[in-house]
Amino acid sequence: MLKKAIFTLLLSGLPFVANMALAVENQISEFSDSAIVIGDQTPIDLNSATAEQLMTLKGIGKKKAQAIITYREKHHGFQRIEELEQVKGIGPKLLSSNLARLSINNIVQPANFSAETQMPLNRTPYMTPE
Repeated sequence: MLKKAIFTLLLSGLPFVANMALAVENQISEFSDSAIVIGDQTPIDLNSATAEQLMTLKGIGKKKAQAIITYREKHHGFQRIEELEQVKGIGPKLLSSNLARLSINNIVQPANFSAETQMPLNRTPYMTPE
C-alpha cells in the first residue's frame, strides 16, 4: 500500500517536472539566439571606422558619426575609448550602451607624420651595443 501511494505521488508530479524542463529549454534557446545576435555585431574601431560603420552604433546618426571623425582627425586618433565622451553629443549613457562594440586598434597619424620628426635628438632609432 505504501509503495502504491509513493508511486502515485511521483506520477502526479511528473507533468510539473516536464513543464519545468520545457520552460528551461525555451529560456536557453532564447538566450542562445540573443547571444548569437550580439556576437555577430562586429567591433567598431574608433580610429578607423567610417561614418557608415559608426552609424551602426546605438544612438549614433550621421551628425554624431561625422563629429566622431572630426574629433579623431583633430586629435590624431583616440587614445582611450572613454575619450569618446569628449565628442559633442556623446555622454556617459551613450558610451556605456555601446562600450561592448567599441575598440581602439590603431592610432591615426597625421599626414605629415614621420618617425624622424618624432624621434628625440639624443636617441637613435635602433638599439646598438656600446
